[in-house]
Amino acid sequence: MRYNKIIVRVSATLIIFVASFWTPATKKLPTAQEIRPTASLQEALCQSHQIPNHLCFFCDPSLREPGRLWCNEHERYEDRCFICRPEFKDDDRLWCEAHKLYEDECFICRPELQDVPNAVEEQRVNPAVSSPAQGTPSKELQCLEHGVLERECGICHPELIDRLSIGQGLKIRLASSDSAEKAGIISTVPTAGIPAARHTFFGKTTYNQNRFARITPLTGGIVQKVLIDVGTSVSEGELLAGISSPEFTQAKSKYLSALADESLKEIIFEREKRLLKKKISPRQDYEQARAEYRMAKSDKEALLQQLLNYGLTGEEIHTLEETDSSSSFLPIRAPFTGTLVSRNAVIGEVVKPGDILFDLADISSMWVELSIPESNLSLVKINDPVEVTCDVLPDVNVRGHITWISTGIDERTRMIKGRAVVPNTAFQLKQGMFCHIHLLSEKHTGSLFISADALHTLHNKPFVFVKLSDDLYEARRIITGSKNRGTLEILDGLSPHEEVVVDHSFTLKSELLKSRLGVGCVDE
Repeated sequence: MRYNKIIVRVSATLIIFVASFWTPATKKLPTAQEIRPTASLQEALCQSHQIPNHLCFFCDPSLREPGRLWCNEHERYEDRCFICRPEFKDDDRLWCEAHKLYEDECFICRPELQDVPNAVEEQRVNPAVSSPAQGTPSKELQCLEHGVLERECGICHPELIDRLSIGQGLKIRLASSDSAEKAGIISTVPTAGIPAARHTFFGKTTYNQNRFARITPLTGGIVQKVLIDVGTSVSEGELLAGISSPEFTQAKSKYLSALADESLKEIIFEREKRLLKKKISPRQDYEQARAEYRMAKSDKEALLQQLLNYGLTGEEIHTLEETDSSSSFLPIRAPFTGTLVSRNAVIGEVVKPGDILFDLADISSMWVELSIPESNLSLVKINDPVEVTCDVLPDVNVRGHITWISTGIDERTRMIKGRAVVPNTAFQLKQGMFCHIHLLSEKHTGSLFISADALHTLHNKPFVFVKLSDDLYEARRIITGSKNRGTLEILDGLSPHEEVVVDHSFTLKSELLKSRLGVGCVDE
């Protein structure tokens, strides 16, 4: 016990001696009485390193700077381990051998460094940056033993595996290029396939109501012509039928009269305008002519809009103005490109406004109405990808996404209505088909599948080993999907062209974790 006290006192004296060279003149040094170790101070010292326990980053990893690699072999930060990498040592900076740090950053010897300005603090937090006095660029730490970046070396730093995000990994270098072959390691590229469904619901196909129209006349009359039959594909604006309508004839007649009246009132207005300018006609006549011209123009515009509502095009109205035609033929045209899915128009039939002549649908896409059990409501979200299959079309499966989920539940069936939109470019889906809606994985981008034997769990996270070269492999973090008959779905973290180890991968796992058994970096 006496010798321990002597050692503590000698250590304290050395601390004061070193601090005297670095402490600013304005900072008062503690006296020997103030630093004299007491029984409580001795108990607070780390027995291995003789520094306060609350500062001993050698023993307590939580006290080390976040993100800074630690050399377990030599008990110091990797960027201060000059045994492993002597080329990093700066001979112009004093070295604290006791704490394996440069003197100008040793916050144990110099407690005032814990409150240093930002510039010095940045050097402490980011030790890869060289001294500002040097003005040299930062160096990326290399693991000389394994020929990879130190921050990627899985053999020297398996603890970094907790920091990996999806698609990142730690590298494992084997002893030689034929080590994998001797160990029986076999790798292969993943295979593409149909993603497994998370859940399946029942549904029924129907026309896309956003691309569906019931074509009706805006005025009564007699069907004079029917030019298109049901099942025919038509283009936007194509003529479907014609109706003989007395009301349509009257509308054209009124428009032509309004057009002539507007022309006459315009002439009178222009004449009164010239006379007023010459002070021949009173202003009252000018104002009256202008008002009558505006009223005539407004009446003409209203009748023009009525003809446009009837379905006449601008070109047909221009022809009407040129020819003064009084024909009663009212054209019925397609409002958009699609297929006639029903027809009620018959030649000679009397129709009135609102009577359905045709149903037009764009069948290049279909709605699928589905029923979701109340217990599965939390599993379904808008924009979730789905795959639709029909029993009557066993070879057809189309993919779409959820576009709507009802805000109410059917009290009788306890089901929630939903809707998906799927493409129908081959026109194989028909109105009213019963089908199955398979809810796909959320991250589906074209699923990849590997053998389930390739999967490993490290720190409760899924990993696979990816081959980078004959002697270099990577423990890659991934996201897994469904597992079926020995096949595992990979949702993210792997590319189609990368080779995954599917046999004897435990050899690589042993290499990754062997430093936990005391095998790690060795002296060069």
